[in-house]
Amino acid sequence: MPLTNISIKHLRCFNDIEISLSPGINFFYGANGSGKTSMLEAVFIFSSGKSFKSSNLQSLIQYEKEGFYLKGFDKNSGHIVEVEKRKNKSVSIKLNNTKIVTSKLIKKFPCTPIHNNTFSFASASPDFRRKLLDRSIFIAEDKFSSTWFSYYRTLKHRNALLKDNRISDIYAWNQKLALEGELLTKYRKNFFDKTLVEFKNLLNILEPKNVFDFLNLISINFSFGWKSENKLLDSLEENLNKDLNRKTTTHGPHKSDITFLIKDIDARQTLSRGEQKFFSIIWSYAQHEVLKKQYQIEATLIIDDIKSELDERVFDLFVELLKHNKNQVIFSCIEDCFSSKITSEFNEFKKFHVEQLG
Repeated sequence: MPLTNISIKHLRCFNDIEISLSPGINFFYGANGSGKTSMLEAVFIFSSGKSFKSSNLQSLIQYEKEGFYLKGFDKNSGHIVEVEKRKNKSVSIKLNNTKIVTSKLIKKFPCTPIHNNTFSFASASPDFRRKLLDRSIFIAEDKFSSTWFSYYRTLKHRNALLKDNRISDIYAWNQKLALEGELLTKYRKNFFDKTLVEFKNLLNILEPKNVFDFLNLISINFSFGWKSENKLLDSLEENLNKDLNRKTTTHGPHKSDITFLIKDIDARQTLSRGEQKFFSIIWSYAQHEVLKKQYQIEATLIIDDIKSELDERVFDLFVELLKHNKNQVIFSCIEDCFSSKITSEFNEFKKFHVEQLG
């Protein structure tokens, strides 16, 4: 559920602030270094216990302070979440005054960030695209987590056997890996198919043909990580010699991918960064539509520096997307690029000048 109130103490440039968020659109603007990204980081920490910008939470602690403290409130559920990080100590997370593990946050306050790394979704690594897909499935499917961890534990064990050349043991582990891998792929393919439907629906609503002349040529496909017409077990056994030579498992869902093609050409060779950014936003938004329609889960979409690399025509498409928005969206920009776009079609909207927050 989306947070409606957050307080931030001693995180980056914020000493002690409290703000009330809209359940719909929230827009933060201000000069570079004013705290726009830090505000979005704080919201994401409530969902993951991590920053999307830094792998080290201690680096977020304000200079000469001993730690930072975040508190969030969701008035619809009544949930209160607290996150505290002190120097040289593990992060502490409480839900309604009870300590919880980080993995529980994503279910309570689901959130997807779009930032400099995700802007290039089409040109990112397959592993990156898998993680973005898996994040939504972790939120949607209760049993996906155990399936995911079980598969990757078994994969690690099989790879160890390959390195030791223990062929007789490998055959026994092939069965387990294949069973878990088929189930993992079923989850991924199911969510991908639903997302693709919503993606196409959004394009039909936005009708961006006047901006992009290649829409009818786009092909988005899900690759299993092995030949989809074969069983995974057959593929593992057929490629055993290759795996032994390379000392690693070369086929399976750990090699799955989402491919973006335009006229059968890799989108990385065709799309500009601004175009990639736009389609990354639409794809992430489509995943949120699936969560809302298929699973009755409201997730927050965070977009850092929205105007970067988007020309006015493409930005207007983003504004059009927000007119159809039914989820919480939090985005930032250096300048107030949004107020002039506001019409009566925006029911839930809040604007924040970061430099005036204190």
